[in-house]
Amino acid sequence: MEQLSNQNKLPVWMGFVMQGAFLALFLTAGAQMQKLLGIPGLVLSELMFLFVAVLYCLIRGVKLKEMFPVKKITVADFFGTVFLGIASFLLAMVCIGISLCVLPVSARKEVSGLNEFLYGRMGYLPIVLIVAVLPAICEEAMERGCVLSHFRSIKKDWVIVLIMGLFFGIMHWSPLRFLNTAVMGACLSYLLVKKNNILLPMILHFGNNFVSATIGYLSNSTGLASNSDLTKINAPQALGAYLVFACSAPIFIVLARMLIDRKKHKAIHFGIAGAISFIMFMFGFMIVASSAVLQAGA
Repeated sequence: MEQLSNQNKLPVWMGFVMQGAFLALFLTAGAQMQKLLGIPGLVLSELMFLFVAVLYCLIRGVKLKEMFPVKKITVADFFGTVFLGIASFLLAMVCIGISLCVLPVSARKEVSGLNEFLYGRMGYLPIVLIVAVLPAICEEAMERGCVLSHFRSIKKDWVIVLIMGLFFGIMHWSPLRFLNTAVMGACLSYLLVKKNNILLPMILHFGNNFVSATIGYLSNSTGLASNSDLTKINAPQALGAYLVFACSAPIFIVLARMLIDRKKHKAIHFGIAGAISFIMFMFGFMIVASSAVLQAGA
């Protein structure tokens, strides 16, 4: 990955310190603001992350344009980001299915509370601004800008992507959402590592949250949210259905990589992706079928 002109000012170990500091801010000041002020507190906590990230950059004497690199977006970069966004959204569903299988029923209740907090009090436009636009700017400045900059000296790109994925999952402080947010964090970091353009992860972050916000708003406005109780979901059936629905994700990943990192793309990657997609489909189908047979026999 491209290094900063003064990378020595941002040692790797400080990246872990900064991530810990942001997490501490989220669990203390951020949590208190949201508890006392509700939605305005959520807005303030997001802006707090942006302010701290920029302030840290200025204090350390790092160039803003290097810590938060902005470049022209090509057509290939845009569509590569779109394909990666589709893949990450599909894989996130599989991750949710896995979490439903391994976590106790009590852990599922958090989603109902989160949906009520975000989607039960506002109109559609404010929801999009708060759920999609703000995190795309503030959280990306924090994670892909401030924190990731410390890891630019690491030679292996996949190590950076893995670390940042785990950080993003932990930052959401939710056992149920850890896997899917970690996958999203890895995809967002992959874009910055390969293209060194913070606008691309911002676009992907916005797109992902926009879809989630729209689904959440429509579910609440139509009354579907009140009828969907995660505590009553058959977790294996859900996982199987998600695997079937998301089986095209490997194909989209290869398409995205072909556009974003052309030099490392090979035609055989489509064959590998197709094989993985077939396995996902068959495995998901077998889970759904076996669950249905067991229910019928009960």
